[in-house]
Amino acid sequence: MFLKDFHIIRPDFEEKQEALLDWILNAHVQVEPEEDAEFAEKLRENLFKLGLGENKIKTRGFQLDDCSHRNWDEMKIYNLNSAKEGYQLDKRMAFFDEAASSVFEKMYPEDKALPPHLVHVTCTGYVAPSPAQKLVSLREAGAQTTVTHAYHMGCYAAIPAIRMAMGHYAVEDESTDIVHTEICSLHMNPSLHTIEQLVVQSLFADGFIKYTLGDADPSPSLKILGVLEEVIPNSISKMTWTPHQWGFQMSISKDIPVLIRRNLEGYLKRLGKKAGYEDLKNARYAIHPGGPKIIEQIAAQLELGPEQIQYSKEILQSCGNMSSATLPHVWEKMVRDPEVKPGELIVSLAFGPGLSISGALFEKR
Repeated sequence: MFLKDFHIIRPDFEEKQEALLDWILNAHVQVEPEEDAEFAEKLRENLFKLGLGENKIKTRGFQLDDCSHRNWDEMKIYNLNSAKEGYQLDKRMAFFDEAASSVFEKMYPEDKALPPHLVHVTCTGYVAPSPAQKLVSLREAGAQTTVTHAYHMGCYAAIPAIRMAMGHYAVEDESTDIVHTEICSLHMNPSLHTIEQLVVQSLFADGFIKYTLGDADPSPSLKILGVLEEVIPNSISKMTWTPHQWGFQMSISKDIPVLIRRNLEGYLKRLGKKAGYEDLKNARYAIHPGGPKIIEQIAAQLELGPEQIQYSKEILQSCGNMSSATLPHVWEKMVRDPEVKPGELIVSLAFGPGLSISGALFEKR
């Protein structure tokens, strides 16, 4: 089974990280008019320390145009003069429905046939019927295309989505398209000023990508050698993604890097064994860039060279953390780059609530 035919749609708006952090700072200050200049200065210090640096994010894309101006009364979601937290979840989901449906229409123009199976991946928006189901209905393709939803798994969801597609292929010998629509910009709450929330707000971005699991063809692709998902015991509180009235709130524990370090090498041995490989140290690594420290710590632990992790770093810097859409962006970059030669092994890793470790072993074709 092969991953191929990657297609990225960039969000409508894109901004340099420093400008976005300044917008976030202004949003926090806007909801606390009684606070003094010291409050704003401390927020600025924390945000810019967290979000700026040599190996950190340079630009982020966003579908919601609120981030492109400071006219708070004209904001679609972050009208902070009317709602301190931003508008409630119903309006955020209405925006997601419209935006994600538009992405599906662009992914599948009228002259493009729909696939036998379609897996929709997201953790940032839920409506029923989903944008994927709406597309199938509008194209009157319900007898030819089945829709499966891979929702609320967060950053590691691309691996379970592949596993679902592998099941379709094994049972029916038919290809599956996997489509990610992540609109993380919908889930900021500028009334939460903790360091944890500033970390989240400095990292996440929007991203849309489609790819196909199917047979080999002459175009560059990734041959799937094995996938593996595990939940680290006694770690359920370390990362959460919880619905609130205003939106979805993430919590991230400082213990996560420690837990990953303790469990990663054993996990990699089990992944390699499943795929028939004992030594993965010379492979290239497609690591979900939850942040720059995750990439750097894994590289240090496994003694990886810069060229082994370069694509994860490049995607983080150019796009930010797009939740489940991030790893497929890294895969697309590696498939497209002739510097990654046919026959090279690629270890892909992602982490998410559970605390889950998900990964795959590929061979570039």
